[in-house]
Amino acid sequence: MESSLVALVLFLVACASFQQLAASDPGWARHSRSLVASHKAGHCLSNWIVNENKTKCFKCISDLKSWDESEAHCKDHGGHLASVSSLQELKFIQDLCRINDDGCWIGGREKSTSGQSWTWSDHKSQHNDSFFPKVLSGSKCGNLSCNNRSDFCSLLSYEVVPIKAVGCNNSHAFICMVNSGYQCYGGQCRSIYIIILAVISGVILCTTLAVVVWFLVYKRSKRRRKSRRESNLVASSLVPPSWKVFTIEELKSISKNFSEGNRLPGESKTGGTYSGILADGSKVAIKRLKRSNYQRKKEFYSEVGRVARLHHPSLVAVKGCCYNHGHRFIVYEFIVNGPLDRWLHHVPRGGRCLNWPMRIKIATTLAQGIAFLHDKVKPQVVHRDIRASNVLLDEEYRAHLMGVGLAKFVPWEVMQERTVMAGGTHGYLAPEFVYRNELTTKSDVYSFGVLLLEIVSGRRPAQAVDSVGWQSIFEWATPLVQSHRYPDLLDPVISTNSSSEIPETGAIQKVVDLVYSCTQHVPSMRPRMSHVVHQLQQLVPSASVVE
Repeated sequence: MESSLVALVLFLVACASFQQLAASDPGWARHSRSLVASHKAGHCLSNWIVNENKTKCFKCISDLKSWDESEAHCKDHGGHLASVSSLQELKFIQDLCRINDDGCWIGGREKSTSGQSWTWSDHKSQHNDSFFPKVLSGSKCGNLSCNNRSDFCSLLSYEVVPIKAVGCNNSHAFICMVNSGYQCYGGQCRSIYIIILAVISGVILCTTLAVVVWFLVYKRSKRRRKSRRESNLVASSLVPPSWKVFTIEELKSISKNFSEGNRLPGESKTGGTYSGILADGSKVAIKRLKRSNYQRKKEFYSEVGRVARLHHPSLVAVKGCCYNHGHRFIVYEFIVNGPLDRWLHHVPRGGRCLNWPMRIKIATTLAQGIAFLHDKVKPQVVHRDIRASNVLLDEEYRAHLMGVGLAKFVPWEVMQERTVMAGGTHGYLAPEFVYRNELTTKSDVYSFGVLLLEIVSGRRPAQAVDSVGWQSIFEWATPLVQSHRYPDLLDPVISTNSSSEIPETGAIQKVVDLVYSCTQHVPSMRPRMSHVVHQLQQLVPSASVVE
């Protein structure tokens, strides 16, 4: 921006200098004003006289010069020696020459030795035979012989013979002629049209450049202000690095040496999760990852530190990590009600189940956490592993998404197993990721759509059916949607639970429509998570009271 400001200042200084130059040169300024005035009026400059037709300007120069010198002087003023084409014009220029008793040079010159062919110096005017120059016997030829008739020029006089042919080397006054509207000053010819055009072009150029530079400065400053606002927004969501690097001894101590009594329910293929209590009394969950010899300690700490700085009510906070000879651990805050997967598929007989308002609250708070990763964090974060076992519920049954960035630590064989689930279905993973390994925020939207249908129906993404074997959740749901049997999509525990409120068909349809919108095969057709949050919040007022 500093360079743009300097350029703007330079242009303004140049324009000011141009005006100062005009003001500081009185002669040039007077000449410019005279040019404009004469151009407007169709007249000539001071000391020049315009003819009656206002097409030519004449001036009598009293300096005694030869014909060639006189012609050169007139050319310096942008014209030639005067030409005569009519009796009226002859009388006009005779009046100009009256003060010179010895006559004045005009533009006629003999162009052949016969003395019968003359031409005007401007090479435009036609020679009138009525004003044919006459060679007088007493004419002076200077140092040249009068017999050299090719050296005779036209001399205007106020005598009986108006135009005489005399030797060109003689010295006389002379009359210059220029076209009206084209004048010269100080030996340098300036056309009124060229000057006006140059001045207007200069003003337009300076103004245009100033506007362009101002626009670039404004646009850049606007971009910087926007960047600062985004930085402030991100800074408010990124808490100072309060996470800790634990030793393996500390983790063994707080988890009772990773005892089975401290193991939390959930997937064990990645290593298992254990509860523990820190020295300050706070409860934590310790996620143990599979041993890896490919990820170095520095890389692991860097990635965990980046994730630990993300802070949102719908994200599980990272408390710290540990790296011990390839063994990796991540320490999370403890969420009391555990994973959503257990509440959907492993509810003990007589235990509390999730009613419709609870499920809408879970979906809404989960969507808010994903929208935060996509829209508020720069650069945006793709979770890559949104599924029921990665969603934890607190005491108010609000969703907390865990595993942000954790997919990078999952072994390849585990991810491959998740990619192709039972019966050849792809579970939560978007088709573009499965087939083309393309991963964007729209991949998370797809995974959320699958999970949302799982929350509504209580069915896994793929489950065994006696008649057809393995069946994906969409193979089961699509026929019901096409026949508008939306209540049949609900988890049976909602309808069988006497204390649970049965939602209206319209509310179920809105959620199902959102499911199919999120799971379209073309990624660009899927909505943004901020739009999903807005749609779910329309259902929250009727589901705000959790029983």
